[in-house]
Amino acid sequence: MLTRRQYIVTVCLALALFVILMLTFDTAFVKELDYDVLHTIFEWRTSWLTPFFIFITTLGSWYVTAPIWLVLVILLMYKRQGISALFITLVFWGVRGLNWLLKEIFERPRPGWSQLIDASHYSFPSGHAMNSSAFFVGLLCLVLAYSKTQSVRSIAYTSFILLIILVGFSRMYLGVHYLTDVLAGYALGISWAISMYQLYRKFMQSSLKKYQFPT
Repeated sequence: MLTRRQYIVTVCLALALFVILMLTFDTAFVKELDYDVLHTIFEWRTSWLTPFFIFITTLGSWYVTAPIWLVLVILLMYKRQGISALFITLVFWGVRGLNWLLKEIFERPRPGWSQLIDASHYSFPSGHAMNSSAFFVGLLCLVLAYSKTQSVRSIAYTSFILLIILVGFSRMYLGVHYLTDVLAGYALGISWAISMYQLYRKFMQSSLKKYQFPT
């Protein structure tokens, strides 16, 4: 588990990446790079990969993550873990509000060719990449906070990180986002979840001494 200093460095690096992408995504060089990446990914499309990535992108959608969030909150409240329920709620809803606001600010159109699914709203930053990375990192933080079993932690690390990567890639494979959209979404989603976790961890350490949180 990362130390507090490592958390701060991670957030700062993620935010720096977002700022760089924010300032460059509309430049000729980065536009060309985005187009080249998409065209390369489109060449990998097959009849069996397309249904797979449609399924993956669905896993990162509201239709899947919202029920998971709701069930988790109900379970945490039942277990009298209200602070944990508040944490995952702030992660889930807060990042969505931030993503909507940023899309309205930048108003970047989505790729205008070869979309395999319908997608609305603007393109930058990717909502699927940003929302799912924040939510799944939030879930990972809860697993690491409550589970002391190394095998469970390892499985959680591998599963959530792989899922985050696949969800982001699926948005490019399906033709609804550019690489810079996905990277910007990752940067903000991960930094949001980590920031919320630091607040959560600090509060839990000061008010619930019986829990031992990773340092």
